[in-house]
Amino acid sequence: MKLPEKFISCDWGTTNFRLRLIETKSLKILSEHSTDMGIKKCFQEFKEQSSVSQDQFFAKYLKHQIKNLDGKISNDYIIVASGMLSSSIGMHELNYANMPLAFNGKDLISKYIPFDDMPDLLLVSGAKTDSDVMRGEEVQAIGLAKELAKHEKGILLLPGTHCKHIAFETGVFKDFTTYMTGELFDTISKHTILSASLTPAAWDVSFQDIFLEGVKKGLADQQMQSLFAIRANTLINQVSGEQNFYFLSGLMIGGELASLQNQTGTIFLAASGIYSILYKLALESFLPTEQIVCFEEQILEKALLTGQQQILRTYAE
Repeated sequence: MKLPEKFISCDWGTTNFRLRLIETKSLKILSEHSTDMGIKKCFQEFKEQSSVSQDQFFAKYLKHQIKNLDGKISNDYIIVASGMLSSSIGMHELNYANMPLAFNGKDLISKYIPFDDMPDLLLVSGAKTDSDVMRGEEVQAIGLAKELAKHEKGILLLPGTHCKHIAFETGVFKDFTTYMTGELFDTISKHTILSASLTPAAWDVSFQDIFLEGVKKGLADQQMQSLFAIRANTLINQVSGEQNFYFLSGLMIGGELASLQNQTGTIFLAASGIYSILYKLALESFLPTEQIVCFEEQILEKALLTGQQQILRTYAE
């Protein structure tokens, strides 16, 4: 397959949909379009009808949305889709590729789906170990591989709703672990008795000490005995809801990072915004700064596109 001059990046997650028209060589974004039609919502709409098959339903939506990209869209371009589109509730289910995975993405499972009336689709699988799965994060990791390759081994952290810790060594992603840090924080803060004691607030350095106090307890595996203390501190010690919010953040993040306390390899943090601030503070509380590498914003912004570009190149070889 000839490498196309341009490709369409399809980032179709559980709750959101995004297309970007990309210049293949430079990764320049020429046009983009997004909607709130995530995979979950689209699958539900598919289930409510019976006129077309699942793959036809998703293809029809994809074709319609491509028309919202600026400029003439040639059928010589290729759509590269990673993440949930290859899941059981997506367009076409692909098996997970087994770890380990090479940095160039050659070990991922892909399916080339031709179309007559829109660009062909290169659908990319997720990855799995004997006890864990992911769809999408592996492409981000491949997009960061050039930077990771400067070090012999380490662990890549991808914070989020379901945080991934991906271990690598000598050009291969060897293993990974998922932590439900973001989802558990959201559940505890909104749907438990602690919700009355927590007040979301924009980050301020005045919260640093109480955040790190939570990190310390999380690192010491004291989450269970520390959770109700949030409620007690509100009633007895008049600790503010904003302080409690960042104590809980620290407690959850500390618990996630506890396994890294004896890690000797480099820790790579791929996070932006508040995640970058909090995870960096937490890591620096127990690791030497020279052991931590924080990716710059512009590298993170291009990680998915770089990963999809690499997979496209590998497939074209």
